[in-house]
This record gives sequence, C-alpha cells and structure tokens, in this order.
Amino acid sequence: MTTFTTEFWLILQIVMEVLLCGIIIYYLYHERNKKDEGSLEKEKLKTLIDSLHHLVTESENLDKKHQGLLKLWEKVERKGAAIEAYVDRYERELRSSPKENQTGEECDIIKSGVTCYDKASHLIDRGFSLGEIAQKVGLPQGEVELIMNLKRQ
Repeated sequence: MTTFTTEFWLILQIVMEVLLCGIIIYYLYHERNKKDEGSLEKEKLKTLIDSLHHLVTESENLDKKHQGLLKLWEKVERKGAAIEAYVDRYERELRSSPKENQTGEECDIIKSGVTCYDKASHLIDRGFSLGEIAQKVGLPQGEVELIMNLKRQ
C-alpha cells in the first residue's frame, strides 16, 4: 500500500491552487480582450466558476480523506507497537521459563536467542527425522517439512 506523506498533499494542494489561479488569470485576461461578446463571456465565466467550485470541493474532499488516512495510519502504528511489545514480552517469558520436557541443551539455545526455526534447521543438518525434529523443537510437522523443503532450495 502506498502511503502519501503530508508534504505530498501540501504540494498537491499548492499546485491545484496555482493552477486555479492561472486559469482565473487566463480567463480574466481573455475576457477583457473580448468585450463585445457580452452574454457569451458571462456564460464562460459561469462555467469557469462552476469548474472552480467543483475543483475546490474535490480538493476539500481530498483533504478530509487525507486527514482520515493520517488518523488510520496513527492507529496502525500504535497497534504495531503494541504487537511488538507483546511479542517481546512473550519471547522474554519463553526464554526465562523453559518447557518441562526440554533438555539442558535446548534450554541454553532458547536463552541464547536462537529460535526454534534455527534449532530445527540445525537438527535437519544433523540428519534427524521429521518427527524427531518436530518433537524436540515443539513445531508442527508441517512447519518442519516446510523448513526442510526451503533448505533444499
């Protein structure tokens, strides 16, 4: 998903305003040179004003949507930070309290920060079977099989 920055929206708004001013100046200059086309000029001006009104309305709508997107982005960042905090907390808990059926070597690996995926990869290299690895590391056999397939590539 592409995220637009505040600078982008400000630059877009400035460009739109400059464009609108240029259109207004062009039509005003153009209209002064054609004084004899009275009713036709009024119709063109009305069309121009309607177009400008439409552009201003769209610009305001874009600004409202931009503000809404900024609020959503802030929520996403807060939720992401909360998730990271939970993950950190649970990783610390896992490192501090080893499982009952783990050997001393497995506990050392958990405390050292090596993940169960790293341990499974190590056991695959040592020639353990799929079931043995799944039991020692505590991963489902499907995940261990996936790790094996990825190592083969």
